Amino acid sequence: MTTAVGGVAPPRVPFSSRRTPTGFGMLLVAPVVLLLLAIVAYPIGYSLYLSVMATNPITGSQHLVGIANFRAALTSGDFWHAAGLTLYYVICVTVIGTGVALGMALLLRERFVGRPVLMAVIVLPWSLSTYAAGVVWRYVYSPQYGLLAGIAQHLGLHPFDFLSKQAVIPSLAIVHAWQFAPLGTYFLLASLQVIPDDLYKLAKVDGMGMAKRFRNITLPQIRMPLAIFLVLIGGQAATAFDLIYFLTSGGPGDASQTLTYDAYQQTFQDQDFGGGSATSWLLLVLVTVVTVGYYAVAMSSSRRTRKASS
Repeated sequence: MTTAVGGVAPPRVPFSSRRTPTGFGMLLVAPVVLLLLAIVAYPIGYSLYLSVMATNPITGSQHLVGIANFRAALTSGDFWHAAGLTLYYVICVTVIGTGVALGMALLLRERFVGRPVLMAVIVLPWSLSTYAAGVVWRYVYSPQYGLLAGIAQHLGLHPFDFLSKQAVIPSLAIVHAWQFAPLGTYFLLASLQVIPDDLYKLAKVDGMGMAKRFRNITLPQIRMPLAIFLVLIGGQAATAFDLIYFLTSGGPGDASQTLTYDAYQQTFQDQDFGGGSATSWLLLVLVTVVTVGYYAVAMSSSRRTRKASS
């Protein structure tokens, strides 16, 4: 017990002052860490557990099978078919989404009438839920009553089935890029707005054309933000499920059955919990390896660019 000296009680030391800054900071984030462990770490750990087990969906009995589920996935033609579709989908989404995002960012960097309105309209697709986007684009793509079919009929053209077996992946990629590109637009626009206008003025004086100005001034300045956005949109496309589920349900046939949809089908439709978990972990490893490799290449290129400029 603290005693008073000379009848005056000693000043009370605040709780935060009795802790080091590191300790107090860790105390503040502890509830968030515990919550993340509960809702993130536990499901991830449980899926890893299921991937090395064989589970009977009727009795619930389990027995250890080790890497048998991974071996079965890697030797399955369905897995490699889904992996090929996933790669194709990621490439389409990345190319379309990055092109749209960069083009809109370059446009919004300029000053013109209606720019504030356009900036507000661009963000609307990103604000929509994936379910709403799927419903809207199912109407747009429908060859019977869709918007594009109506335009084709008005022009005297034969309606095209955008969700056919040959066109379904690019069509899904357009929807995915349409919804994700606004994030990239604002991400890249923030980087473009800090580039000094004097650099472009001097380049014009030197006779540089638009392509040369973009290659020599704009691209080096946005190289790192662009690399980050490419990783974001690529990883998001590789793990996409809800949009594919709402628009095509993996069809027609298995034409849009990517790895995420394949894992869903194995787990919830075929009740093969071990196979579905193994497929999910193989996708996670693949995305992680590609992401780390891409970041390593991007950082190395950025360091070389800085050394060359200095």
